[in-house]
Amino acid sequence: MKQSFGGAKVSKLQFAPVSRWEEALIVEKGFNASDVRAWLAGLDCSHIGAEAFFETDRNAAFIGLRIPNSQAAQELCARTADGFLKSRAFAAGDFIRSAEEFSGTPLFRGEPEHMELGLVNMWKSYGALTFWKRGDGSPFARLAEALKEEPRYMRLLPAPPAYETAWDSPLPHWTGIYLSRAASGGYMLDITAAEKYLG
Repeated sequence: MKQSFGGAKVSKLQFAPVSRWEEALIVEKGFNASDVRAWLAGLDCSHIGAEAFFETDRNAAFIGLRIPNSQAAQELCARTADGFLKSRAFAAGDFIRSAEEFSGTPLFRGEPEHMELGLVNMWKSYGALTFWKRGDGSPFARLAEALKEEPRYMRLLPAPPAYETAWDSPLPHWTGIYLSRAASGGYMLDITAAEKYLG
């Protein structure tokens, strides 16, 4: 995974209480690093979610993780934000290395636990669709079956759809790939892209 887009330049970071991405603090170039630290210090939640967004040679993508909220976790997020804000070349691999130093073990190894379809920053409020679990066979075939049960994903959507590939160990972490095409008034699920990535 790191070899496939570890060198991709990060365009923004975001941090969220637990998995409530609707409440995320979005950190883009020019953001004040002290505001990141103040926001983190004010969190009253059990876990912190962190994500890095970037472009690959194929599509927009993101990687993320969720860690127990603690002083050490807040410092990790603050240092990661500092590195992103100060460097013109902060890459996905830098984000991963910081997370691996925190966890003490490599991430994105072995077969993932599951895959989900969701809407970027509306993952919980719109409702994610788990379409594949370890051992299920072809992810694209499973997605096609799941969409028959959840046709709302085939309609006009209020945010870009994406799929996540998730690992539970050593801490919850994931990769995400946009499966979105622009449409008048919103977004549509790009089935051709889904088949390209999952088929």
